[in-house]
Amino acid sequence: LKLLSSIFRKLMKSTRLRMKRKNLHNRLEELELSREDQYGSFEDNMQRIASSWSILLDKHLIAPIEGWQVPLLYAQAKIIRSTHKFKEDSYDDALAYIVQAHDMHKKSEEDDLSSVETKPRT
Repeated sequence: LKLLSSIFRKLMKSTRLRMKRKNLHNRLEELELSREDQYGSFEDNMQRIASSWSILLDKHLIAPIEGWQVPLLYAQAKIIRSTHKFKEDSYDDALAYIVQAHDMHKKSEEDDLSSVETKPRT
C-alpha cells in the first residue's frame, strides 16, 4: 500500500508539473501573438532597438548590441521589477523575453555558421 501511495504521489506530481508547463507554454504563446498584433514583428523590433541603443551608447560599447541581447535586458528589467511586488504578468513577460532571446540567438549563430564558406583542403 505504501508503494502504491508513493507511485500515485509521484504520478500526480509529474502530471501537475506537465500541466503547469503546458499552461505556461499556452500563456507564452498567447502573449507572443497578442504582442505581435499590437507591435509588429518581435525580432524586427529587437533589431531596431539594438541599433538605436548601439548609436546612443556608442562611446561606451566595445561592440554593437545584438538584437538577441535586447530581450535579455528586457527580461532583466522585468525580474528586477518583480522583486518589488508579485505580479504574474511580470514573470510571464520575463519568460517570454528569455524564450525569444534564446530563439533569436540560436538563429543568429546558425546563420553565422551557414554563411561560413568551407573549402576542401588540397
